[in-house]
Amino acid sequence: MLKVIDQISINASIHKVWDILTNPQFIKEWDDIPENYSGGSLTLNTVVEWEGHARMVVTGFDELKTLKLNLYLPKVKLDPSDYDVCYQYTLTKEEETVLKFEIGDFSPLPDAQDYYESTIEWLNTAKAKIKELAEN
Repeated sequence: MLKVIDQISINASIHKVWDILTNPQFIKEWDDIPENYSGGSLTLNTVVEWEGHARMVVTGFDELKTLKLNLYLPKVKLDPSDYDVCYQYTLTKEEETVLKFEIGDFSPLPDAQDYYESTIEWLNTAKAKIKELAEN
C-alpha cells in the first residue's frame, strides 16, 4: 500500500482551517484549482475537473471534521473501480488545531511510486502554506 500520511499543528481555530480547506479563494493559495472552476466552497458531491487530466469529487464531508476527495484519472488505463485514491483531511482540536492528511492508495496505479513521491513533495509545500494562511 502506498499512502502518504502526515499531520500538522496549527495555531488557529478549526473554523479558519476548515475555510482554508474548502473555500476556492484559499485553495488556490495551497493547491492547484482549475482556472475555470466557478463553483463555490466545497461540499458533498462537488466536482473539480481538470479537463482530460483529472477529476476530484468530494465523497466525504463532515463539516469542521473531515473532508474527503476521490481522485479519478482519465488517462490511467484502469477502471475507476480498480483504484481508490483519495485525499482525506481530518481536523481535531487539541491545544492547537491538528490537521491530518491521508492520501492514497497509489499502489494500483501505473507509475505508483512517482505519484507517491510527488504527493510527498506537494504535501510538504501545501501543509506549510495552509499553516501560514491560517495563522496570519
